[in-house]
Amino acid sequence: MEPHIPLRIPLKVRKRLDTLAKRTTGPMPVSEFRRLVVEGRLVNAPLDGYSDPAWRTICLRHGATLCYTEMIPAIALVFGASDAMRRLRRADGESILAVQIEGAKPDIMVEAARIAVNAGADIIDINAGCPSQRVTNSGAGSALLSDLELLHEIARAVKGAVDVPVSMKVRSGPTQSNIVVDEISAMVNDLDLAAVTIHPRTRNQAYRGKADWSLIARMKSSCRIPVIGNGDIRSPADALRMMETTGCDAVMIARGAIGNPWLFSQTRACLAGQEAPAPVNRQEWERTVWDHFNLFLDYLDGFEGIAARLFRKHLARYTRGMTGATEFRRGLPHINDRAGLRMALERLLAAGEEAGGFVFPMPRPDDTF
Repeated sequence: MEPHIPLRIPLKVRKRLDTLAKRTTGPMPVSEFRRLVVEGRLVNAPLDGYSDPAWRTICLRHGATLCYTEMIPAIALVFGASDAMRRLRRADGESILAVQIEGAKPDIMVEAARIAVNAGADIIDINAGCPSQRVTNSGAGSALLSDLELLHEIARAVKGAVDVPVSMKVRSGPTQSNIVVDEISAMVNDLDLAAVTIHPRTRNQAYRGKADWSLIARMKSSCRIPVIGNGDIRSPADALRMMETTGCDAVMIARGAIGNPWLFSQTRACLAGQEAPAPVNRQEWERTVWDHFNLFLDYLDGFEGIAARLFRKHLARYTRGMTGATEFRRGLPHINDRAGLRMALERLLAAGEEAGGFVFPMPRPDDTF
């Protein structure tokens, strides 16, 4: 759609969008959001395919201050796609609904932001960091780092269209020879966004290599707004080191927490200088896995077969490194319902007991996926 062509939403789509939950409170002041970030310090990342309301509930219960939704394609939301609308659901106990949208058309992004806010979003986050070709091929996500003028136009338009805080998540640049941290810092300062999150890998790095935390420090040194650091947080020590070495206001934990939501409570204790929580025991682990599955089942409106199949990716992470995990993963394709999940977990836990007892292993320094 060309920018000069007016955006027209069919009546049947508008009727479908009218079924979304409606906002019932006034907007959160930007100052309050910034205070939440700076004082809370622990943010859960908007991971596509993971950060649904079920996962966000688990993270909040384990100590995350704020959780972003998985990214919502703006065009899909504007035209009433059911999956996009479902992603706007608030998690259990989620007082702050932070919605991330992605797209490359200012008018579509504005309309998506308005729909999200009308449906209860307390924060809008602009995705300028996703390296997936599915996103960047349309000019969205981290592709916007190659067109900073367009990114500025999108951010300005979205901020001007809604009355809630607007944040942005970026990478460090398109390539390692084209770092745009300084330009992004100037942009977010000029627009006075609520906060900015930086994952200091480039678009072409994707998730390879090591996050260059010095670029977080570089952004923090020139930003007048809160800076959230992201990348390679796999342990409480990593989070503490990031904050100490970069001066960032908060850390965003992403892949490191998948299968290990206890990372949030452990990190919270570490940042507060408190004694580390007791190691995760079998009862806590089993309860969390089942809580997560049941919440996920509710999110999918009770479709047990779909929930069981989609939950397999979480199971692969919850069980990584445990005794019997290799055999458990071989059996993942056969977990198609609650009964199958129960039998698989019973076999896994029995293998652990036979080997001397339940042990939830700490992640290795290179533990990623």
